[in-house]
Amino acid sequence: MPSLIVTSGLLAGQVFSFSDVAIIGRGQFSEVRLNDPTVSRRHAQIRRNGQHYELRDQDSANGTFCRGQRVVQPVLIEDGDELQFGEVKAVFRSASSEQPSLAPLTLPAEGSTRARTAVSPQEAQAVAAGAAMGLRDLLTRLKLFCDLGALTRRRQDLRELLGLALEAVQTAFPQTSRAAVYLQSAGGEHLAALAQRERPGEALDFPQIEEFLKEALRREHGLNVIDAAGREALATRLRASVVPAAVLGMPLRLGDETLGALYLDSAYVEHAWRAADQELFAGVAGLLAWMIASTQGQAPERTVEAHDLALARRIQQRFLPQSPPTVAGYRFADSYAAARVIGGDFYDFFHFRDGRPGLVIADVSGKAVSGALYMARLSVQVRTMARHLGGPAELLAGLNHKLYQELEPGMFVTMLAALLDAETGTLRIANAGHPAPLLHTPDGGVRELGEPGALPLGAMADTAFREFAATLPAGGGVLFYTDGLDEAHNAKKELFGKERILRTLADAGGSAQGMLDALLAEIARFTAGEPQSDDLTLITLSRDPGR
Repeated sequence: MPSLIVTSGLLAGQVFSFSDVAIIGRGQFSEVRLNDPTVSRRHAQIRRNGQHYELRDQDSANGTFCRGQRVVQPVLIEDGDELQFGEVKAVFRSASSEQPSLAPLTLPAEGSTRARTAVSPQEAQAVAAGAAMGLRDLLTRLKLFCDLGALTRRRQDLRELLGLALEAVQTAFPQTSRAAVYLQSAGGEHLAALAQRERPGEALDFPQIEEFLKEALRREHGLNVIDAAGREALATRLRASVVPAAVLGMPLRLGDETLGALYLDSAYVEHAWRAADQELFAGVAGLLAWMIASTQGQAPERTVEAHDLALARRIQQRFLPQSPPTVAGYRFADSYAAARVIGGDFYDFFHFRDGRPGLVIADVSGKAVSGALYMARLSVQVRTMARHLGGPAELLAGLNHKLYQELEPGMFVTMLAALLDAETGTLRIANAGHPAPLLHTPDGGVRELGEPGALPLGAMADTAFREFAATLPAGGGVLFYTDGLDEAHNAKKELFGKERILRTLADAGGSAQGMLDALLAEIARFTAGEPQSDDLTLITLSRDPGR
């Protein structure tokens, strides 16, 4: 199995294994996900070509390089080649060496000296005890699968089902201190515990659980550490002062979709499970993934062929910006996560008629297919119109005229458009029924920008859109978002709400990436694996201190 080993930056040391074809990028659905701002959403592709592998650039903003040369046409790559995606360097390996080969078992030939040697009573007793223990372990593992299979047939709350499943795992492996199921949320940037079971007084404080699981998710067969050598290597990679005596992370996969991870640890007992049990845990993870998907996957698009949905998802990703823009003295960061396979949120970066940078962020009222189709239509209209117009209000007026004629009855689009004057730090903003952006000032304050927006696009033919200006101070930042943020909910149906957004931004500082990371981490903690109820799009913009 081929793999990429990252050799530079914050991702150095991480290993990404994949099958015969993989998209390398920053996007939610990339098989090799490099979360670095210099990497495009769909940056490059590696595909098997006969007995070789081929590297293609996917029109990335910062280029793909092989052996120091920029990739313009597809090139064949070989084992050990140094590749570069934006500023991230990696080494390509054509076959994974992680899975050890098993030596064949050699039995003594009939009639050999060893076969004729008499076995002592002590040896016979040891063999019998070992056989009994092996049979007992086998029966325990079979019972675990029977118990999990019975749970998959129950109609019950997902958290309760997963809790019972984890209890069954702990019964089969009594030296396990903690067992948990983590789900990916908010575009896969973070993991949140959906269900967890701990033995009283045994669980060890291990703050790097999320980092450990992210590394496990990059490996085809997960990550299993059960001895001192493995703990030492893991502690070095995670910069962890304490690591449990045994720890396991196993991806929860359903087809080509990764839903989350199974986590186990044993606080003080090495070899709490055997190395060979990794295959068993892969089977357990498969049952848990099916349990999650069958409980949460009752949406209408589940009836559509999986292949068609996967294709639609990849096509939709191409309509979104592959990389944030580069503006001297400013930083952008963005995140997009559809609530379903495809979504109706939209955002884009472009230039107005005078060359100044602009952006839009929008939410189409339809869900799934209908919202995605209008989202694709918007992407074409925005870019076509913006280059001939002078500012945000003109853009919204032009789009409103078009959408009023095209939208189905009852459908509408909320949208916010902005223009940045990089010389003065002035933002010109027009709003069509969209959540107002939030300004983070260098003194730690957070406030809304502008007045309540006008009617959404497509609601009335002659809507007038007002434009207002605000200054982005040096060291300050702005958040643009869709209502999937404040309307996200937890298991108790409590909303994330505006107050949590304001508190999170106030604590995050004014950098674009810092604000984005803080919000994604907090919403993952708050929702704790609860499924998204709406698409979630975040754009952050910051102005460098002293600019």
